Amino acid sequence: MTGDELELRRMLCSTSLGYTAYHVWAQQARKERRYNIARLLEASSNVKRIRAERAFRALGEVGTTAKNIARALAGLEPDTVATGPVTGTSAISRELMSRAARALADNRDLRADELGDLYVCGSCGEMMEGTPPTVCRVCGTVVEGFLPFRAAEAMGTMGPHSIVWHLERAEILIRALVERLPDDMLARRPVSGHSIKELLGHLTDMDVVFRERAWLILETDEPELSLAHPPTLAKASVYQNVPLNELLNNFHASRTQTLALLRGLTSAAWHRTGRHAVQGTIPLLHQGNWVVSHERAHMVEMAQLRHDMLAGDAQFAPAGLPIQLVPEILEGE
Repeated sequence: MTGDELELRRMLCSTSLGYTAYHVWAQQARKERRYNIARLLEASSNVKRIRAERAFRALGEVGTTAKNIARALAGLEPDTVATGPVTGTSAISRELMSRAARALADNRDLRADELGDLYVCGSCGEMMEGTPPTVCRVCGTVVEGFLPFRAAEAMGTMGPHSIVWHLERAEILIRALVERLPDDMLARRPVSGHSIKELLGHLTDMDVVFRERAWLILETDEPELSLAHPPTLAKASVYQNVPLNELLNNFHASRTQTLALLRGLTSAAWHRTGRHAVQGTIPLLHQGNWVVSHERAHMVEMAQLRHDMLAGDAQFAPAGLPIQLVPEILEGE
């Protein structure tokens, strides 16, 4: 193995591990509702992914698709080598991660004034913060070739049609998830987590928060959105003893009002913005993506709870859910 090949293999191992680390850490940050820190980690993950791909190609590991399939069937076994640090390996990475560490020391996310929009060159993986240059300073790739990690798109890139479609479908899916479940199962908590009743009550709380923010954005020029976090699951224990029909009716009433507000909005209305100290200047689209993403995550959680409970009860085991009851989120329209 030549020195150049050894260096490429070291780069491949290091960046592949770094990609995995940053990617998983970004997922965890989103779970903890540290959305700006998640955006930073997602951008960092893509830096590593792009550089791993460059090293992989430079090593001659990519051929025609026919050759690639043949190698996949044979089992690819690239040589591995020891690496040094796999994260925090550049000056900008260390600077941005240090900002995140200081915010976390205060038990909070990065604020909008502490983390600008991020861009990653799609050719070489160079990361940039703020207004991007017209070309990458490292490899000369034009700005159109950059991957954006902007605050306004941090929650996803679904358009109005997709957002409304998901919001319309939610009540049907929720009713299917709770169908035939006795009350003791609906109120049963897993070892670490929340019951289906708590999750359902929480989804109604979040719908109310979303609708209030949407109304403010639509009716006021650049409104300041509340810094207070929406109701957390820790406050959902009050729903444990609420009858299921009441919980479903509450969700139906709230979602009906939300859809009445959103249906028929123009593209310009969806792009109206509000100002949030943590999330920055965000359009209504940002908040729509946020509520859909949040809702789907909890419906998946409810589906898992239902499956686990039914699988452990011979009386109900045959009443399993149809495959993919909770649809995936498709970006765009």
